[in-house]
Amino acid sequence: MPLGRTTLVLAGLAGLGVAAFLSVDELQAREGRPEPTAVAPSPEAEPGVEAAAMVAVEVEPRPELVAAAPAEPTPATDEDGSDDEDGSDDEVWVGPPELIEDCEQKLDDAGITWTASRLPVHETKGGITCGAPQVIRYQRGPGEISWGGKPQVTCGVGLALARLEAIVQEEAEAHFGRRVKRIKHMGTYNCREMANYPGWVSEHSYANAIDIKEFQLVGGTTISVLDHYTKSDEEPTTKKAKFLRRVARRLYDERVFSVVLTPSFDRAHRNHFHLDMARYLVDGI
Repeated sequence: MPLGRTTLVLAGLAGLGVAAFLSVDELQAREGRPEPTAVAPSPEAEPGVEAAAMVAVEVEPRPELVAAAPAEPTPATDEDGSDDEDGSDDEVWVGPPELIEDCEQKLDDAGITWTASRLPVHETKGGITCGAPQVIRYQRGPGEISWGGKPQVTCGVGLALARLEAIVQEEAEAHFGRRVKRIKHMGTYNCREMANYPGWVSEHSYANAIDIKEFQLVGGTTISVLDHYTKSDEEPTTKKAKFLRRVARRLYDERVFSVVLTPSFDRAHRNHFHLDMARYLVDGI
């Protein structure tokens, strides 16, 4: 599925108590303006969101993957059937990730304990493509962190989790003088479309995403995304809030993950960080 550089708009409907994720073309159509080219829906939305101010979220292709995009399906064209003449709308693709050369060796070199797993690529009766090549069970990483449930992820996400462990340990020592011993997550593989957006497939469908809800320090201290994350319009003041903000910020800024969604993004992510390796970038911090 092609996806060009675009902007998502989050609009809260206070009267209904429901968040509507309106694309730019929908908003402009309501105002009588010309419709632009296709706009991606917001990832992972769910109903029941409280009113929110309108927030613009920039979505752009991951530069290193634009050149690697497959030739099929045919890239999207303008309404008149012509290609984008100036080439400003780089195309990226939503689908199972590409193979990583020598990924198993890279996992070993990164100090990751892992076992091979399988999620064969297939199409559901509903027409959704799910599964991925190079799927593993992430047992343990170089940060010596125990994971609640061994994550079943793509090889690329496995490598990213090793980098995540390094960042988490650095920030834990900086903020608490202790290390993280355990991370609790809410799942990785789930073959489905994005909630409320038929036709847009979640990166969870490829085991190319993970939802993290809690960090536990040596000594028993718990740091919960639900209880301790401070939204982006507020400056974090507690050690736990500063730790969570700093971890999320680094995971995106250092391109450990291309999509980082937090409670600041929407209420659907009020209790976890959604981290994925999509071919586009979303800063949801």
